Amino acid sequence: MGIAYDFLSSHLKTMAAPYLFIGSGISRRYADLPDWEGLLRYFAAFTSKSYEYYRGRAKGNLPKTASEISEEFYEVWWSDKRFSDSRARYHNVVTDTSSALKIEVARYFEEALEGFTPPADYATEFKLLQSANIEGVITTNFDRLMTIVYPDYTIFTGQDELLFAEPQGIAEIYMIHGSSQRPTSLVLTGEDYDDFQERDAYLAAKLMTIFVEHPILFLGYSLSDSNILEILRSLVKAMRGVSASKLKDRLLFVSWDANASPKVDNRTIQIEGGQIEAFEIVVPDFIDVFRALGIKERALPARVLRQLKNQVYELVKSNDPDRRLVQVSDIESTSDQFDVVFGVGAKMTVKGIVGLSRWDLVDDVLGTPDRGLPSKKVISEAFGRSFQRSWYVPYWKYLRQGGFLDEAGALLPRAKVPSTINAYISRETKHLEMRSLPAGVTFQDVLDRLGEDWILKNPWQLLDETRDREGLRAFLDSNRNYRRRSYYATQYAKLAVVLDWLMYGPHSEEM
Repeated sequence: MGIAYDFLSSHLKTMAAPYLFIGSGISRRYADLPDWEGLLRYFAAFTSKSYEYYRGRAKGNLPKTASEISEEFYEVWWSDKRFSDSRARYHNVVTDTSSALKIEVARYFEEALEGFTPPADYATEFKLLQSANIEGVITTNFDRLMTIVYPDYTIFTGQDELLFAEPQGIAEIYMIHGSSQRPTSLVLTGEDYDDFQERDAYLAAKLMTIFVEHPILFLGYSLSDSNILEILRSLVKAMRGVSASKLKDRLLFVSWDANASPKVDNRTIQIEGGQIEAFEIVVPDFIDVFRALGIKERALPARVLRQLKNQVYELVKSNDPDRRLVQVSDIESTSDQFDVVFGVGAKMTVKGIVGLSRWDLVDDVLGTPDRGLPSKKVISEAFGRSFQRSWYVPYWKYLRQGGFLDEAGALLPRAKVPSTINAYISRETKHLEMRSLPAGVTFQDVLDRLGEDWILKNPWQLLDETRDREGLRAFLDSNRNYRRRSYYATQYAKLAVVLDWLMYGPHSEEM
C-alpha cells in the first residue's frame, strides 16, 4: 500500500463516511467523455463558425461561450436533417434558444453511455470505486456515470429538486448542474449560471451540513476549478466564517498525475474574500484511494440505512405514532428471514405488515426490491388498518396473488376484503379501462412526444396513449425522487396504481 492509502485510512478512521465530489475528469477517465470546453468545441463544429470565434466573443468565459454557440446552433437544429429525429421527439420542450443545444448535449451523453463498460486498463479501479464505502455523491457533471457506479442511490437532479426535496443524506447522488436524462435541467449557458448563482446561498445552506459533518473527496477537479471555488465561497459565506477553518480536515482534493510520485500536501485555496485550507493528495492512479474508501464496513448497506432514516422521518413528520411503524431489514433479505421492527413513539410488534407504507407496496410492485410479501396478509392487515381511502396505493398485485380475483379479474363473490379496497376499486374503475391503441406505442414514445410533466399531471390519460407497462415501470423506478415533492408524490402514486393495474388487474394477461 502507498502513501495515499496510509494517509486516507488513518485520516478517515474516526470520521463519518465520506462524500465524493465528482468532476469531469472522472468521466473522461472511465467513459472517454469530454470536459466542458471539449463539449462546446464539438457542438460549435455544427455551426458555420469556429469554437475560437465564440470563445473570443465571450472573452474566454465558458458559460457565455455556450450562450454564443446556442444562438446559432438553434437555427441549425431547426433546419439540419441530422437533427430531424431530435426535432420530432423534443420539439415540445423547446422554450428558448438554448433548448436545442441542451437537448443535443443531453443526447450526446446518453448515447455515449449506452452499453457502458470501463476500459480494461481501469477495470480494477472502477470495481474498487463501486465497492467504496461512501455516504453520497455530489457532481456538476451532466452524464449519469455515477448512477451506473451506484445504481441503488437516490438521485436529486438540479438545484430546485435538491432545495425543495427532503434528502436524507445517505445513499444519494446530487446532480447539482442537471442530468442528461432531463435536458431542461442542464446548467450550461451564461444565463443558466446567472440564475444558479443567484440562489447559490440556498444550495450552500443545503450542502453545509454535508461539508461540516463528512469528509469530501474531490475527484476529477483541479484546485482552481471555477465551479468548486464558487461552491466553497458560498459555503464560507453561509457559515459566516464561523468554524470555516474546521473544513480543512474534511476537504481532500485527489489529483491524478501518471508521472508524479504519490504525496500529500497542505494547500491554501484562494477564494473571493479570503482563503481556505485543504489537503491535496497526488496519485499516479486511484487504486490506493478507492481501497482506502472500502476499509470501513457498515452494519447495513447505505441504501438500507437511507430507507430507515427516511421512514423514521416520515413517521415523526406524520405525527401518527399509533399507525406508522417502520420495518427494518436488509433489502436482500426476505421478511421471513429478518424480523426487526423499529418504532418511534410507537409500540413494537414482531412482523411489520401493519406498518408497511404505500411506498413499500410501490417498491414491491416495481420489483425493486420484490419483498415477497404475503399477499393475503397485506390485503387483510395493511389495507385493513394502515391506508386511508383518500390515498392512492397499489393493490391489484395482492388481490391477484392472494386468490381474491376470478379469471376475468373481478373480485370473487365470497372474497372478504377491507372496505378500503372496495373504495379504491369504486373510485378508480372509471379511470382504469382498456383502450384501443395503435400497436407498438411505447412509453418512451409518449414521453418524447408529450413530456414528463404531462405524464405526471395526467396519469389516467396515459392509458389513452400506451399500455407499455415495462416502460412505465422503468420510469417510476428511476424517478423515485418525486415521492418527496408534495404535489408530485400523489401523481407518482397514481402512476404506480396504473402500473399495478396494467400488470395484475383485469385483462393484464392479454397485454
